[in-house]
Amino acid sequence: MDDLQKFMQRNFRRILAAGGVVLSLLAISLLLNTSPKTTLWMVVNPVPSGSKIAADDVKIVKANLMTDANHFESGSDNVIGQYATRLLQDGDLIALTDVTRSSANTTTSFLPIGIAVDDLPMDLAVGDLVDIYVIPKDQTILPALVARRVVVQSIDQKSRSLGGSVAVSVVASTSVSSIIVTAESQGRLVLARDAI
Repeated sequence: MDDLQKFMQRNFRRILAAGGVVLSLLAISLLLNTSPKTTLWMVVNPVPSGSKIAADDVKIVKANLMTDANHFESGSDNVIGQYATRLLQDGDLIALTDVTRSSANTTTSFLPIGIAVDDLPMDLAVGDLVDIYVIPKDQTILPALVARRVVVQSIDQKSRSLGGSVAVSVVASTSVSSIIVTAESQGRLVLARDAI
């Protein structure tokens, strides 16, 4: 017993250091085992409700969601080419209920329109709801509201930075698309963000 006490007194610091190294290695091993193991789809570009998800709209990320991982599209599921059932924002993980294989509204059109850079809000973003007005070429006719609460599907940021005409794509029903095209031929279109 005396030998053990003497050994402990002489080598206390060494024993303490060895114990610290063992505990550190144990902690590192626990941390490495808790790294994310599940691959999930995350949105990197906003996707409006009803729009088809493109390859540059999403990316695969690793996450550790434990049992909740079953509620999300895994990296092995292909969400590209499916349709969003709600507005998907940057950073959203895609849940099983966020996508569908068929378009919910087959009468929806993705209509490209040209808008002067001064005729749309500076901070307009994909997914925003806008009201579309027309300013007729004929100055005897007053400006008029063409369509209400139309969803912005995409904005060509390159043409926006150059000035002039900005290519904006909106999601609208077939009848509303027809009205917008007619209004575009009669004058200049102006977009106003819907406040509600």
